[in-house]
Amino acid sequence: MPKTRAAVDVRTATVVKQLVIERALAFAPERVFDAFTDPDQLAKWWWPNGFTCPAAEVDLRVGGRYRLAMEWPESIPAEARFSHYLGGEYFEIDRPRRLVMSARAVNDDQGELFATLIELTFEAVEGGTALTMRQSYFEPMPPAGAMAGAEQGWREQLGKLERLLTD
Repeated sequence: MPKTRAAVDVRTATVVKQLVIERALAFAPERVFDAFTDPDQLAKWWWPNGFTCPAAEVDLRVGGRYRLAMEWPESIPAEARFSHYLGGEYFEIDRPRRLVMSARAVNDDQGELFATLIELTFEAVEGGTALTMRQSYFEPMPPAGAMAGAEQGWREQLGKLERLLTD
């Protein structure tokens, strides 16, 4: 049986790396914020291209938890798949301005593989929302392949979000 790791306290851990992505969206902050917190919407856009979210659970309150299932594309070999779902806890909810939550990649056999802190700001601007996503990483770091594709993954996810909001 693989060794399970203890959960990282993302509020006190030392940040090793940060990823910041800014995106202008032609939708009101309330609409964008809701897409990050409504399970029905999350299931339609969360995960990068090729991946799907077959189930999303959200308990939207400070201290509440969320869980986003991940279905891998068949093109990725089973041994390269590092997580079965992403889950976390909400630390700050200020609709429609700010959302702060942990993001924990969890494998059913190994437990938590890595944890990050996601801070989202939704700034009302002329024509929509200026979205800023700041993701802080801690030890243990995600697998090299996941880190290498993190920025592209977020850009793909946000592209899927934008298409969802346009429909």
